[in-house]
Amino acid sequence: MAVKIQEGFALFSRRMDAKTYIEGEDESLDNMESQKILEINKERDERKSKLLFDNLDLILRHRDEIMRTPRYARIDAHYALRGGGAYIGPIAMRRRFSAAGVMVTVNITLGTLLGIWDMATYKVDCSCGNTAYIRSFGGSPLTGMSVAGAICPHCKNEIHGIRSRPFGDYVRQVQNALDSEETAVSQAFASGTFGKVSELCSLEKMISELKLKEYQKSHPE
Repeated sequence: MAVKIQEGFALFSRRMDAKTYIEGEDESLDNMESQKILEINKERDERKSKLLFDNLDLILRHRDEIMRTPRYARIDAHYALRGGGAYIGPIAMRRRFSAAGVMVTVNITLGTLLGIWDMATYKVDCSCGNTAYIRSFGGSPLTGMSVAGAICPHCKNEIHGIRSRPFGDYVRQVQNALDSEETAVSQAFASGTFGKVSELCSLEKMISELKLKEYQKSHPE
C-alpha cells in the first residue's frame, strides 16, 4: 500500500540540502506495477518452457512442417534456452536494435531454436539411445570451459554436467541465430513487408493443431 507523505517547505529544503530522496506515491505505484509485470512475465515464460519441453517429441516429429510454416516458425521461444558466463552474465536470447530508425526487438524463435538444435554442439547422446538437446549452458569466455544441461524428448531424462564442448560454441550459435533474425527484420523493413504477417500463432495453439493432425491421421474416417 502506498503511503502519502506530506511535508512543509522547511523540511523539504533540509531534505534537498541533504540530498535525501523520497519516492512519490505515483512513482511507488509505477514501480509496484512494473514488478508485478516482471513476475507475471517470468511465470508465463516458465509455463511456456515447461509446455515446450513436455511436447518436444511432438515438435521434433513436425520439425519440417514447423520450419516451412511461418506462423509456427515465428513463435517466440526465447524462454526455452538459457545461458550465462563468468564475467559477462546471462546470454541474451533477445536483441534490440534500430531498423530504419525504429527500435525493434528480435527473439530466439521456434524456427531458430530448431536450427540451433540441428547443430552438433547442442546435441548429446541419451542413455536411452536417442538424442537429447541442450537447454541450458554456462561457462567462462576466458578459459572456454563450459557445463550444460540437456533433455531427451523421448524418455524425458534430464542430463546434467555436460562438459565436452567449448563455451564459445554455445554462444556463437545463439549470436548467429539472432543475427539471422535481425537480418530478416531489416530485409522486411527494406521491402515494406515488416509487420504484414497474415496470421500469428501461439505455442499453445500450435501444439493443439499438431496433436489434432496426428489424431486425424491415426483415426481416418
